Amino acid sequence: MIIVQLSDIHVGSQFQESVFDKVVDEVNALKPDAILITGDLTNEGLSKEYEKCKKLISRFD
Repeated sequence: MIIVQLSDIHVGSQFQESVFDKVVDEVNALKPDAILITGDLTNEGLSKEYEKCKKLISRFD
């Protein structure tokens, strides 16, 4: 069983989408059985940040 844990992705003003793109590629290549995302999902807790976060994490297989 392969489990991937990601933490503190902090979607917001300082978020680096190009780095996250690489993370998505690497995680999907592992074909994990589960992905756990812990820590802070957004920088400021704004609705628009959560909406973007939802869109970004939907890219994981």
